[in-house]
Amino acid sequence: MSIVFKLAEEKELNVIIKTYKDVIKANFTTWDENYPSKELVQEDIEKKTLYVLKNKDEIVAISFLGPNENENEKWEYKLQNPLGIARICVAPKYQGQGFGKLMLKHLIKLAKEKRADGLHFHVAILNKVAIKMYLSCGFENCGKGKTNYGYDYYKFEMKF
Repeated sequence: MSIVFKLAEEKELNVIIKTYKDVIKANFTTWDENYPSKELVQEDIEKKTLYVLKNKDEIVAISFLGPNENENEKWEYKLQNPLGIARICVAPKYQGQGFGKLMLKHLIKLAKEKRADGLHFHVAILNKVAIKMYLSCGFENCGKGKTNYGYDYYKFEMKF
């Protein structure tokens, strides 16, 4: 196995979009044909906030790591320099093989290298598999919220 964690590149845009669409078709998700959009993913790549985990040159996992997209929300921890995780997914054929946890470990390490003092993100309440994985990686469930689209979510946090 040859695993590489790196910034996503423009040339990978179509594969990344296809991976998100495959996840939408194969799994429970609150995402749809409009989110994550090609424009949003392209912006993430341009801002150097989108990361991929590759196995033998094939993208197996994707995630945003950057400024907290929900910074105006009330969080449990009073962090001075948090980063946010968003749009994290594992390609359907690689799910259940530990790639999600591996991606999270890389994101945590990178956030610490960027001098963040913690991480914030949302996960849909109905996404039981993801919730179990986040808890097993040391994140804490710090309460509920509701999206503008009507989905309930949990606020997950980690303080370094």
